Amino acid sequence: MNIMNGLLKSMLLIAVAIAATSCRGIVGYAAKMIKIYNGQVSYNDNDKVNDDTIHFVINHRNCMLMKATINGMEDTVLYDSGANSSVIQFFTKETKPKGMKFYRMPVEGADKKTKVKISPIPVHIETPMCIVDHFGNAILLEQTHSCDNEPSIKKFPVVGFPGLDLLPFSIDFTKNRMFHIHDMSEIDTTEYIPVKCRHDKNVLFIYPIINGVEHECIFDTGNSGGILVKDEQKIDNHTDTDLLYEGSIGMSIGGLTEKQRFVVAPENTIEFAGQKETVPVMYLGDNLTSNNVGLQYIKRFDWVVGYQVLQRDENQTITSLTYKLYAKPHVADTTKMKYPDHSYAVTTFDGTLKIATRLLDGQERFEVGDQIVSVNGENITEENICYYYDLLTETKDWSGFDIQVKGSKGFTKRARQ
Repeated sequence: MNIMNGLLKSMLLIAVAIAATSCRGIVGYAAKMIKIYNGQVSYNDNDKVNDDTIHFVINHRNCMLMKATINGMEDTVLYDSGANSSVIQFFTKETKPKGMKFYRMPVEGADKKTKVKISPIPVHIETPMCIVDHFGNAILLEQTHSCDNEPSIKKFPVVGFPGLDLLPFSIDFTKNRMFHIHDMSEIDTTEYIPVKCRHDKNVLFIYPIINGVEHECIFDTGNSGGILVKDEQKIDNHTDTDLLYEGSIGMSIGGLTEKQRFVVAPENTIEFAGQKETVPVMYLGDNLTSNNVGLQYIKRFDWVVGYQVLQRDENQTITSLTYKLYAKPHVADTTKMKYPDHSYAVTTFDGTLKIATRLLDGQERFEVGDQIVSVNGENITEENICYYYDLLTETKDWSGFDIQVKGSKGFTKRARQ
């Protein structure tokens, strides 16, 4: 299993910092966003349809995909409940709309240090469940090589939590569907367990108990991995059964995340929604913005997301809500959560084949960032790079390969592990 495949293929939390700052990029972005936002925001039931059910699929990359119409164009989109942007669309210099201005901005998510070229855009979103007018974000991507089997954030537009946050709804992984709950009294929650939650800045938080300690975690369907916890102590004091890695934890909006050390701990006791089980957890340092529960764990339950209206203004607009969340074990899910145990992971993010992550077990031969220039005497070319990406990703033991790499200082070295 590729680390980028199994961990954070789509860590897509967008939380642009628009705090008071001297940065002209942030000020420009904020001014444009406010202009778009003014008078544009609305959330409504989709009364054009008789069936308000959204049917979704979980693809082989563990991405939650569904159909949505964005600005009049129907598309397959990735549903990312951890994104507080209503829509994220990806462009290159060749595909971006004429005259669109981008601002270099810091974003939060898999990596605090990531900066991207971003522009706010008005969006009109239609799904069977709701119709939304809001603002989204366009991301300008560099032209990079991407193999079909390599995780990529730009393959699908992203639809985030806004638009669903003001509607009680169900996420049913037993039947792979979401639907608007028009009347909470009609939902039989006797089979569900009420669980603690919090809603803030269009993001939902849940509270699993991990090894006896409660952790606040983002409920993030855009993270295809499992449970991520910020814990520098665990990295420095990992046990013999834990796996210590160095490198990127996967893909974020800005591309590969920053190089860091992290631990995959295979055996942790997780208590949540009446369940107590042994589940692997990834422990990261301060680069992780927030603890996170990804789709690999979320899909083990069916969910009901409801709310209680606390206050409305003179126009009957909702001004205060409290959220209620219910979960029950997903009856059809008997699969165990998986994390990688490969010694290396590779990427073609910048058009070359490079080591993205390595296991620190005393047996490592290559450095993170080393470019693989040949395998078994065959040079890596544009024509065969995806073949060798797949081969090295699928092969756990590289000892049978004669691999030549070029290090960051330009020298080459060969290793048969």
